[in-house]
Amino acid sequence: MKRLSKGAWVLMCVFGLILLIPAGGLAGDTVLFGLNVPLSGAYSNQGEDELKAYKLAINILNEKGGILGKKVVFSVKDTKTNADVARENAKALIKDGAIMLTGGSSSAVAIAQSEECQKAGVIFMAALTHSNATSGKNAHRHCFRWYNNGHQTAKAMAQGLIEKFGKDAKYAYLYADYTWGQTLQKSVQEVTEKAGSTTVLNLPTKLGAKSFISYLLKAKAANPDVLVLCHFGGDMINCLKQVTQLKLRKNMSVVVPLMEIHMAKPLGPEVMQGIITSMCWYHGLSDKFEGSKKFVDAFEKEYNKKPGNAAAVAWVDIFQYADAVKRAGSFDHIKVIKALEGHKFTLLGEEEYWREWDHQGIHSTYVAVGKTPDESKNEWDLFKIISEQKGEDVARTKEENPVQLEPLS
Repeated sequence: MKRLSKGAWVLMCVFGLILLIPAGGLAGDTVLFGLNVPLSGAYSNQGEDELKAYKLAINILNEKGGILGKKVVFSVKDTKTNADVARENAKALIKDGAIMLTGGSSSAVAIAQSEECQKAGVIFMAALTHSNATSGKNAHRHCFRWYNNGHQTAKAMAQGLIEKFGKDAKYAYLYADYTWGQTLQKSVQEVTEKAGSTTVLNLPTKLGAKSFISYLLKAKAANPDVLVLCHFGGDMINCLKQVTQLKLRKNMSVVVPLMEIHMAKPLGPEVMQGIITSMCWYHGLSDKFEGSKKFVDAFEKEYNKKPGNAAAVAWVDIFQYADAVKRAGSFDHIKVIKALEGHKFTLLGEEEYWREWDHQGIHSTYVAVGKTPDESKNEWDLFKIISEQKGEDVARTKEENPVQLEPLS
């Protein structure tokens, strides 16, 4: 398959869309999905991976007759990794008649879309959003989030951090200064301090920054045992390159709480080796789970590359929404919400479910460590999973997340 350049891909999506679509979300024999993804900005690599998975999943649905006999068509918009842009895109997609919105690789973007979908009575299958707020204080009845959150990540990593670095380790944190980075940093700090550690630096950084040198020099001066980088996408790539440039790992260990393969691949095992991280899904799980194998094989056949967990959440969102519609026997948003709430399913791993009261997907979080160059078998073989923490064990309780979703009218 001939590969498009990044510029050509973005132009095709933004100016031409992907398919010509009829007016109205349920017009004739078609149904319209709105795909609101970052094709530019700090998280564009994750957005491109999401879009690939969305297209592949929709093609598979259509080859099998669509959903309730209707062919799925879709409209694509670029969030530019910007919440305000994402909000306006969501409004436009809803106006065009989309019956379901999905996408995004930023929690601020997800929260903006969730708000608009709640107002309009349109289901939002959130994609890559890791902030506690998405299914916490900013949760909505029309939003479902499969991706795990900062609390789950921190709780999953806690024991491993304590065992490796000790209870009295000194931690420094650099974090992206918006809802995701803020809630993730807070969650990790809470679990490490609960064990007895000390926080010597807690420094916010600007989303989309090209240089982290000034922040990293402050971290160096704080002399921590562990430097925790709550960055994502292009920001994490740039920051880790500069960590290496400054040779900071000679005097401190580095932890990246949340990982996605398209952040690690450009850096390779030379940089990633020994870095402790976590993921809600990794393509290596295809060796363990049949559902992951089917997904990885289909994605690799179509695109000649491995999918990341941005693609995984897109895959889950499409098939879970389609399955809920079929079980409801209707595209009606209230019936579909009822079909999703509390529903147990097996798709990429073991049995998991959508929690009824906060719409958080409950499944395992995997703690991993970067492989050395000698351990890595190929350009995609970058991590070794060192522990699996079950979803029920790391998810927030009702007391920890006292959210009240809107009633169904």
